[in-house]
Amino acid sequence: MSIKRYPVSTLANGTQIELYIHEIQGKLGDGPTIGMSAAIHGDEPTGTQILYQVAKKFMDGNFRGRLLIVPVANPPAFEANDRNTPIDSVNMNRVFPGNADGWFTEQLAAVLTKEFLQKIDIFIDFHAGGDLATVDYNYILNDEKLTRSFGSKVHYRPKEGFAGTMYQGVSGGITIERGVPTMVVELGGGRVDQRGYVKRGVQGVTNVMATFGAIDEALAPLPEQIILNELAIIRPKNGGLLISQAPPLGEEVAKDAVIGQVVNPYTFEVIEVINNPFDRGIMVLDHLDTTVIFPGCYGYMIGNLDTAEDS
Repeated sequence: MSIKRYPVSTLANGTQIELYIHEIQGKLGDGPTIGMSAAIHGDEPTGTQILYQVAKKFMDGNFRGRLLIVPVANPPAFEANDRNTPIDSVNMNRVFPGNADGWFTEQLAAVLTKEFLQKIDIFIDFHAGGDLATVDYNYILNDEKLTRSFGSKVHYRPKEGFAGTMYQGVSGGITIERGVPTMVVELGGGRVDQRGYVKRGVQGVTNVMATFGAIDEALAPLPEQIILNELAIIRPKNGGLLISQAPPLGEEVAKDAVIGQVVNPYTFEVIEVINNPFDRGIMVLDHLDTTVIFPGCYGYMIGNLDTAEDS
């Protein structure tokens, strides 16, 4: 395994910001270059933990093709445990393919595009729920086989992607435009033990490698899968303590069911009650521990089972 360091910029305090890309060359013959990235949002380190374990598992090169791994796509945000880059307050996953003459975040995205996104044949981008919330679903983008093979129960087929993402740039696609099979994994996060999510992430990558011929290992048994066509993002209107009453992630939630309450931490008054907006919903994102919530933050994500596709 080799590590390449690509300079991006120098901060006013003299610190040089570099992008680290791990390359593991398979020794079993030709195969795809599988690219994996994590922590483009700095408060989502679960993907970094997954990629650490993936690198350990495959560092002996017993596979076909090549792995390119970006464990931390946004180093300043990762250090600050912040969704956005603290240098310029920009969400890096909205500025691709970047701009070498733009904001710092755009400069970082430009390096990532040139040295990583333009060199891969398959792309897996790891996200999580952030510092407070926990999430469990994957995006189906341009290759349903890829997403299904990862082995999650719940998937989401968006009608359109977010402009400026690593797979769909502001001025056109990046990996998708090149025809690169692409998926976004949303797994883990929050103030709970991440080891189960990390184990699932490593198995998911192993499944993908088997599906695309990089290894001969049999796929782990896949669960019955649900493809959502509609997701509701619920943002509490009030801040306070969010006390969740939702069922576990991936389970059905009844019509009008109370999924959480916002409580004033000073008076203990319930100031907001949050209900399931669908006749038949399924939990996708939740706060699995009582957490401080801010007005407009991600509170819950619920999928609509009435418009979903079964496996």
